[in-house]
Amino acid sequence: MWFASRAAQDLWDPAGLRALANRQVEVARAEGVVTVLPIALSLLMLVQMTDGDRTGRKPPAMRSTPSNRSPGIRSRSTDGSSSRHTGGRPPEAERWAEQIRADGHARGEGHALSAANFSEAVLYNGLGRFAEAVASSRRELPYTHELNLAMRTLLELVEAAAHTGERALAEQAFEKLARVTRPVGTTYALAVLAMAEAQLRAGDEAEKLYRDAIKGFEHERIPIWLGRCRLLYGEALNRWGRYADAREQLRPAHQVLSDCGLNGFAQRAADQLHASGETLRVRVRGSAAQLTDQELNVARLAREGLTNRDIGARLFISAHTVEYHLRKVFAKLGIKRRTELKTALAELGPASRSVDGT
Repeated sequence: MWFASRAAQDLWDPAGLRALANRQVEVARAEGVVTVLPIALSLLMLVQMTDGDRTGRKPPAMRSTPSNRSPGIRSRSTDGSSSRHTGGRPPEAERWAEQIRADGHARGEGHALSAANFSEAVLYNGLGRFAEAVASSRRELPYTHELNLAMRTLLELVEAAAHTGERALAEQAFEKLARVTRPVGTTYALAVLAMAEAQLRAGDEAEKLYRDAIKGFEHERIPIWLGRCRLLYGEALNRWGRYADAREQLRPAHQVLSDCGLNGFAQRAADQLHASGETLRVRVRGSAAQLTDQELNVARLAREGLTNRDIGARLFISAHTVEYHLRKVFAKLGIKRRTELKTALAELGPASRSVDGT
């Protein structure tokens, strides 16, 4: 099912990937195949993230399970990249990308290098640092025949190059993307292609492409790309001086991107709304945004009433380490006791299923 899941990604088949990822986790758990479980969980995490599930962070067991270092198992560091690049936290994401690269070079894994380049490209596009996004994403141009992350980096390169005025580079990336999307012909693939091409066209042609892409992403239930496409469409409308029309795209874009946790892209939408003449009432997020993934995992389980020992058992860390993380959580949230966690973490909703392995 690992190869089938990889094929589903390369064929732009979100429904197939959802079914395969969930089934692979079920089978790995039922059979107790611990060497397969980290890979299965990484696929499930990818599905959750693409579906806009903010709780779809990297399962903690994947960080600490010894099987991640077993021979033949993919580098564990590549599995955590997506939850960092979408959140728009530059220092953490940049450090993680460097770790991925170092691990990839040490193991001789090109996939790890693609993960680092892709992650940085998404991060920098979200932050509007398009020149840096170009620098990261263009490294994948020689490897897009390998599909997967190298292929997906093409869409980031189109966006970054279009914003920096590097027309020839954007067209080159688009042509390569067309070769791996148009023959597939799925709704998802064609929506991705339409979104990319719209950034290279103008007027009625661009608008039709944006609308086609939005319709495709809505049909496939892919909120991350729906939000990003509306953002690009809204930006274009602002450039054309059609501010009222831009707001019609940017409002839902900001809402979707915020809900999905794509903070950098959400801020871009907010900035564009301001440029269109609208004063945005930004939903205030709690201090939980300051927490690391592991601190969030510990805080969520503590909120549910688990003891330090129980939390440690679930996260594969010691009770002493749990206490250390809780002290940092309390300091960042400005609270003094566990009973205050429910209020402090109210914005996050229920604990993620992936945290406790159920």
